[in-house]
Amino acid sequence: MQAWAAGWTVLAVLASVRLLRAAGQSEASVRNGYRWFAVAAICIAAGAIVQQAFGGLAGGAQPLRLADLISLAALPALAIGLATLTSRPGAGDHDDAAGARAVHAGTARGMLVDSCLLSGALFVVLLVTLLGPDYVPAEIGRAAFALALIRPVADLVALGLVLRFSVRSIRLTALPVLALLAITVADSLAVADRAAGQVPGLGSQLAVAAALLLLALAPAGMPGQAGTDGSSHGSRGLAAMVSSPVTRFVQSDNAWSSPATVAALAATAAAAVVVTGFAIAGRPLLARPLAAAGSVVVLLLVARLAGLTRQASAVAEAAHESDWMFRALAGATSDTVLICDLAGTIEYASQAVSEIGYSPADLTGRQLAGVVHPEDRPAAIRAAVAGLRADAGTAAFAGRVRGADGSWRHVEATVSRYGETGEPARLLITARDVSDRVALRRQLTQLTYHDGLTGLPNRAYVEERVRDFARGHDSGAGDLELAGAGVVRAGVVGAILVDFDGYAAVNEIAGHAAGDLVLAQAGRRLRAAVPPDATVARWGSDEFAVLLGPDQPPAGQDVIELAERLAGLIAAEPFSVAGKEIALTASVGAAVADADEPAHVLCNAETALAKAQEAGGGRVEVFAASMHAEAERRLELTAELGRAIADHELQIDYLPIIDLTSSQVRGVEAVVRWPAAGGKFSPAEFLAVAEESGLIVQVSGWLLRQACRQVAAWQALGTPMGLSVTCAVRQAGGPGFVSSVLCALDEAGLPPEALTLEVAERVLTQGPRSIVADLASLRGKGVRLALDCFGTGLVSLASLRNSAVDAVKIDASYVAGLDADPTLAALTRSIIQLGRDLGIEVIADGIERPEQRWRLESMGCVLGQGAGLAAPMPPGELGLSPAVQAGDAACTTAS
Repeated sequence: MQAWAAGWTVLAVLASVRLLRAAGQSEASVRNGYRWFAVAAICIAAGAIVQQAFGGLAGGAQPLRLADLISLAALPALAIGLATLTSRPGAGDHDDAAGARAVHAGTARGMLVDSCLLSGALFVVLLVTLLGPDYVPAEIGRAAFALALIRPVADLVALGLVLRFSVRSIRLTALPVLALLAITVADSLAVADRAAGQVPGLGSQLAVAAALLLLALAPAGMPGQAGTDGSSHGSRGLAAMVSSPVTRFVQSDNAWSSPATVAALAATAAAAVVVTGFAIAGRPLLARPLAAAGSVVVLLLVARLAGLTRQASAVAEAAHESDWMFRALAGATSDTVLICDLAGTIEYASQAVSEIGYSPADLTGRQLAGVVHPEDRPAAIRAAVAGLRADAGTAAFAGRVRGADGSWRHVEATVSRYGETGEPARLLITARDVSDRVALRRQLTQLTYHDGLTGLPNRAYVEERVRDFARGHDSGAGDLELAGAGVVRAGVVGAILVDFDGYAAVNEIAGHAAGDLVLAQAGRRLRAAVPPDATVARWGSDEFAVLLGPDQPPAGQDVIELAERLAGLIAAEPFSVAGKEIALTASVGAAVADADEPAHVLCNAETALAKAQEAGGGRVEVFAASMHAEAERRLELTAELGRAIADHELQIDYLPIIDLTSSQVRGVEAVVRWPAAGGKFSPAEFLAVAEESGLIVQVSGWLLRQACRQVAAWQALGTPMGLSVTCAVRQAGGPGFVSSVLCALDEAGLPPEALTLEVAERVLTQGPRSIVADLASLRGKGVRLALDCFGTGLVSLASLRNSAVDAVKIDASYVAGLDADPTLAALTRSIIQLGRDLGIEVIADGIERPEQRWRLESMGCVLGQGAGLAAPMPPGELGLSPAVQAGDAACTTAS
C-alpha cells in the first residue's frame, strides 16, 4: 500500500508540475485549462491514497466515503479544464461568430443526444462485461450494488458531457479524455473488489496510475502556435456571399460526419455486439438492468436517427435556397457572372453578358476558351488553376474576350472555386467590361507622350526612352506603348537637337497659325530624313530632337553626319505657308554616349545646341569635353561667389505673391541678390554655379534662416504672411537637411505651415529616394511643397495627380505666351483646372502685363507674381504698415 501511495504521489507531483509549467507559457484559456487538469490530478491521487490508507468514513472498501468524494471532485475539474481549453480562439472549427450564428438550433439537441447515447452505450458494455459478472457471484443486495456503481456511472456521465468539448480539437483533448477513460476503467474494475468488501485491487490501481501519467503528458498535445487547429478561408467574392453560410451549416450541423455522432454510434454498435456475444456464449447477464439500459439506448438511437433525417432535409433545402440566392444576386449585379466546369464548359451565364452582345443562352454550353483572346489564354489558364486551389481564395485575370459582334473587349475578372464540400469543383467567374477605361488610358497616354501639333512624340517620351536605355531595356512593350521598340545591344546612343533660328519672327510676321504649319512641315521633313529606327520628337516650342540607338547602334561619325544633313535640309528648301515661302536656318547640337551610360546624352546635346546658338545659329556643334571656356568662367564665378559669401555681400529681396482677385499680398518668395557683382553675373548664373560647386548649401541655409526670422517678425506684428523658399538639390541632399529646416523654423518661431519649399520637377522625378523621403517627412510635419517652373520638366498633367505637393508654379514661359499661343493658353487653363480639382494651389509666375493678369484671373488662377504685379524688393519697401516696417528694421539689425 505504501508503495502505491508513493507512486501515486510522484505521478501527481509530476503531472502538476508539468501542467503548471505549461500553463505559465501559454495563453489565458490554455493556462486555465491546465490548472484545472492539475487540480484533477491531485484529486485523483489524493482519493486513491485516502482510500488505501484509511478506513471508516475516510476510506476503505465501502462506497460513498471521503475518498470517493475526493476522487469524484476530479470529474468536474477535468470537464471544466476541457471546456476552458477548447474555448481558445482557433481551437475548433466552429469558434467563429459567423459560423456559430449559422449552426442550426438542432445542433445543441443533437449533441445532447450523442452524449447520452455514448454514456448509455458504454454503460451497457460495462454492465455486461464487468459489472454484471461482479454482481452475480458477490450475492450482495441491489442497494449495495447500486452504491458501488455510483463512481463508474459518474465517470460515464462525465465522458458524455466532455464529448462536445473533445470533438472541437482532438489534438488538444485526446490525452485528458483518455485519462478520464482510464478513471472509468479503474472505477469499474473496483466494483468487484468493493462488492467483496475489499479495497480496489491491482488492475484498478494501474488504471489510476495510467490516468495520472496521461494527464502529465497532456501538454505534449499543445500546438506550437495558437490557432493552428483552426482553418482560415479566403474570401471568395460572390460565391462566399451565398455558399459560405450553407457550407458552415453543412459542416457544423451534418452529424453524419461529426466525430461526436460517430463516437456515439460506434459505442452503440459495440454495445450491441457485446450483448449479442455474451448471450450466445451463455454468459451471465443482469436481465432487468440490461433491459432498462438497452431500452434507453434504443430510444436515444431512434431519436438521433430522426434528428439526422431532419437535418439532411434541412441541408437539401438550404442548398436549394443557396442556389436561388446565387442566381438572384448574379442577376442583380452589373458584373458578368459565369459558372464553368473543369473542362471549361459554361454552365451558367448571368443576364449581364448582354453588355457584350450575348444572351445567357448564347454562352451556355460553349467553351470558355472560345471567347478568350488566343494571346490571353495562358494567363486565363493560370488564373483558373490558382482559383481552384483551396487556399487561394480568388485569382485575378485581365485580358480580352470576343463580343457578339466579333470585336475584342477588355475585361477584368476574378476566378474562384465554386461548390460545396464534397461536390465536383467548378469555376465561378465574375467579369467587368473595362474597354472604355482601356481606351481612355490609351488616349491619355497618347496625349501625355505625343505632341498634338506634329503628331510626333514629345519631350517626355524621349526622356523616358533615355531612362529605359540607362536601365538596360527598351520600354516599347511596356504600359506607355512607345513606338520604335527594339532589343538593346551594345554600341552608342546619339542625340541631336534642332532649333529653328528666328522662328519667333515667323509668328510675328505670318501669325501663329502659319508658325504651327511650319512646325508640322518641319516634323515631317525631319522624320523622312532620319533612319526608320530613329526617334524624332518635338523637344520644345520650335525645337526637335532625334534619338539614335541603341537598338541599331550608330557610329559617332554617323551621328555627326546626320546632324549636318538635317541642318542642310532645313536651310536648303523654304517652307510654304499660305502661298508664302518662309526660309529658315537651324542651330543643331549633337552628342553621343556609350549605350551603357546614356543618361547625359540629352544634356550634352543641349550644351552643344547652346554653343551653336551663341555662335549665331545656322550651324552644327558637337559636344566635346574640350569645351573649356565655359568651365573657366564657372571657375571664376565660383571663386568670386565664395568670397562674396565670406564678406556678406549677398542680400535677400522679397518677391510678393499677390491675390489676383483682391490685390492683397498673400506671401513672399525670398530671393538672393548680389549687388556687389555689378551685373557681371545674373542671379540664375551664379545660383547655377553655387549648385554645382556645393556653395548652394551654405547660401540656402543662410537664406532660409534669415527669411524665416523676417516673416516671423511680420506675423508677430499682425501681418499674416507665407514664405516661399527655393530648395536646391544639393541642399535637399545634404546631411541634416530636415533638421536644419525645422531648426530654422523653431529659432524664428515660424509655424511650419507658413513655409513653402519650392523644388524643381526633376528633384521629384529623378532625385535620389533619400531626397524624396526627406521632403515627404517635412511635408508630414506641416511644411508645404511646391513644384517650381511647372510645365518645363518631366512632371506631366497625367502624373500630377500622384505628386505629393501642395502647390505648383506655372512657368513664366506659359504666362508670356498666353495671348500669342492658343496651345499655351489651353495648357495653362488645364493646369489651373487640374490644380483646382486636386486641391493644389496654383501660382502663375512671370506676370508682366495687366492683360496677362486679367487672362489668368478669368481662367480661375488665384495667385500670381512677377514684375507686372510687384518686383523683388528689400523688406522695408514692401508697402506694409509702419509698425511692420519698424519690425523690418529691427529684424534687419538682428540679422
